[in-house]
Amino acid sequence: MRRTIWALLTISALSLSAQAQTWTEQGDAGDLPETAQSTGSGSLTEIQGSLGASDVDMYAIYISDPANFSASTVGGATWDTQLWLFDSDGKGVVHNDDAVGTAVTQSRIDNSTGCLTGRQPGVYYLAISRFNRDPIGCGEGLIWRNDPFREVRCPDSGTPDQTSRVAGWTGTTTGGVNYRIFLTGAQGATAGDPADCPPFEGWDEQQNGGGDAGDLPTTAQIVNLPDAVHCQTPVQRVRGDLGANDVDMYVICITDPANFVATTVGTTTWDTQLWLFNCDGVGIVANDDYGGTLQSRLDNTPSCIQQGGIYLLAISRWNRDPVDSNGSALWASGTLSCATNTNPIAGWTGTTAAAGRYIITLQGAYFVRPTGCVEPPSCQPHNGDVDNNNCVDDADLLAVLFAFGQTGSNLGRVDVNCDEVVDDADLLQVLFNFGSGC
Repeated sequence: MRRTIWALLTISALSLSAQAQTWTEQGDAGDLPETAQSTGSGSLTEIQGSLGASDVDMYAIYISDPANFSASTVGGATWDTQLWLFDSDGKGVVHNDDAVGTAVTQSRIDNSTGCLTGRQPGVYYLAISRFNRDPIGCGEGLIWRNDPFREVRCPDSGTPDQTSRVAGWTGTTTGGVNYRIFLTGAQGATAGDPADCPPFEGWDEQQNGGGDAGDLPTTAQIVNLPDAVHCQTPVQRVRGDLGANDVDMYVICITDPANFVATTVGTTTWDTQLWLFNCDGVGIVANDDYGGTLQSRLDNTPSCIQQGGIYLLAISRWNRDPVDSNGSALWASGTLSCATNTNPIAGWTGTTAAAGRYIITLQGAYFVRPTGCVEPPSCQPHNGDVDNNNCVDDADLLAVLFAFGQTGSNLGRVDVNCDEVVDDADLLQVLFNFGSGC
């Protein structure tokens, strides 16, 4: 009898362990596949968690039959939810904002529109956000449009990053909200590590600039790369992030004003303003709202840029505007126009909430030398006396060897023949004159 009871208890325990489970968020679930929260193993019927301000929670789940999968927050939240499903590579699969056939602002994704038809069983990533916090791809563009609502949608055709893996999120939201996601056809899974986005082609405020770009000529971020030739190597995009009351300013080169364009149209979702100054901080041209959008575009249509040279390009969120030392505005209008005040910029006025990510697409703009607006001392060819102590010796030879292969206009005396590259010619000049003056 005891053995029978023990066997029954064992069977009952095994049966309970095989029953559906609820996963409760452990700490804060990440918002990308590489930081998504694993959800254990076995059948998974519910996920519980909460969102902070501008938060997104992503979970790894296993779907054995994608065509019969569903996830819903209807009855599991009191606020405006959005649900997103990504495949094992982090690419968009299906999305809903406001469940179909209801009047609620909660969400439900399923295969009613065929987005999961033909999909293979495996690990997927389920994300929840508050309206209007939306996923963007490696190019910083939307994967889904913001509308229409009450539709179950595959990634939208024509969106900039329709086929990209998710790389981040745009839009700001309040937090402090709990949720329950009800699942069918799902099991717990361990998060994987999808391939990273390809390197950004252009200038990134953090990756290349090392931090937040300043907002004045003396703190502007110098757009320079070691292998870029001053005013010859094009820079086609600048990417960054604006915090509250933030303005980012960059030093760029413009060689042909008639061919210059800087725009946030199609790459940035919030109300941008673009400004161009000369190196002294005097305003040149600005724009707020282009072609019926809230984004901006600079060009030389009003003939504000009189000549090629080094300029300062700034981006702000409306209504953060440049002023002179008297607090006077530098521009009288937000249309594409030249500055009306010829005093240099001294600061910015107006307060803004954090704006988030942006990309400025450039045409006719170039990388600059490491000194930016500051002209380096002119190079004077010499006999190989790099340290200028009137003796060509080991120290000069080592200086050229350590700098060998460097290029640019600010190499100093290691560029013995002043051709903006340290190479065999410079080394031979030192060797030919070795011992001179010693």
